[in-house]
Amino acid sequence: TVLPRIISFILNPIFVYYLTDKEKMGEVSVIFSYLVFFNVILSYGMETAFFRFYNSESDKKNVVSTATVSIFWSTIGFLALFLLFRKNLALWSEINVEYIVFTIWILAFDALAIIPFSKIRAEGRPIKYAVIKISNVLINLVLNVFFLILLPDIANESSNPFIQTIYHDDFQIGYIFVSNLIASLVTLIFVLPDYFKIKWQFDADLWRKMMQYGLPILVS
Repeated sequence: TVLPRIISFILNPIFVYYLTDKEKMGEVSVIFSYLVFFNVILSYGMETAFFRFYNSESDKKNVVSTATVSIFWSTIGFLALFLLFRKNLALWSEINVEYIVFTIWILAFDALAIIPFSKIRAEGRPIKYAVIKISNVLINLVLNVFFLILLPDIANESSNPFIQTIYHDDFQIGYIFVSNLIASLVTLIFVLPDYFKIKWQFDADLWRKMMQYGLPILVS
């Protein structure tokens, strides 16, 4: 948990040194703060409730299934609603609509990985948990280094059509979010098999108990 944060810290001097428009760092910071806030909203205490009921209920598969179904459909609802009003959000926040769209997808991918990650922890598989978490940050770091530091020089020296297609000198902030998006997508792919293992049954009574337990945690 700590190591990814240390690795993430390396990105700060990279952004400060290599972004040509330093004022855009403020926009990045604002969006990252939204990411943190909505990560909490989209989990709505279900992660903590999952651990509570996974340890107390005899039918653990029912807990996994109910929590997964809940997070899955709430995330799909969030994705559809926010993408529909993306232009309104861009006008309200004064942030480029492209960055808004990237942020929405990053939030959705991260939310969909919440319960599979919780299940890995609950089952006592720290190595798998650590590998996936650290891989997420390393992918993000490597992609940022590639897009912001290496790609401009490669594009100047290469006539490769693919390189010329992905390189845009006025898209530096976009590359930061693309890197985050790819890292979140790869992380989701790592845990995606869990979605095919559950029964997709929804226990409404259990869900109400989990919400009663989780919502106060969301507020706190």
